[in-house]
Amino acid sequence: MTIKPELKIIADHLRSSSFLIADGVLPSNEGRGYVLRRIMRRAMRQLHKLGAKEASMYKLVDPLIKEMGDAYPELSRAREVIIETLKNEEEKFRETLEKGLRILEEEIKKVVSCQLSVVSGSVVFKLYDTYGFPLDLTQDILKEKNLEVNLAEFEKEMEEQRDRARKNWAGSGEKVEDKI
Repeated sequence: MTIKPELKIIADHLRSSSFLIADGVLPSNEGRGYVLRRIMRRAMRQLHKLGAKEASMYKLVDPLIKEMGDAYPELSRAREVIIETLKNEEEKFRETLEKGLRILEEEIKKVVSCQLSVVSGSVVFKLYDTYGFPLDLTQDILKEKNLEVNLAEFEKEMEEQRDRARKNWAGSGEKVEDKI
């Protein structure tokens, strides 16, 4: 019996996510929280590919606890937090995924119709910057279609964004607080 790769990814990423959450890590945009968010989103994308129409990763927590709860009792103790975290994150990500996939599919059609194999880094950056669509997720989708991202163009856009952010940064507010 062959198990679909998507199911293996979902199982592995569910375990990793649940263990991290049980250990006190929560999804965020930096550090361990960012790693957790990326792991969760990869599994969520696989669920989406398999046709899940609503958040469903959290529904797999109880079978995971049944299978691994004796060896890892922290899963049972953190059950509610794990379920709530997975559910909230998946609901938010589904919106991002649907918007991003629509834009990416349009770009893929353009690239394929021109018989090219590289997607504009500017478009990929817009997906990342405007819609929160991660570069690695875009690359995974493109790889499935034998396409790639113009990374030089993406990095150029990213550096320009960093420059804009540095110019607009007003500091930590210490000078204003001192005046007050």
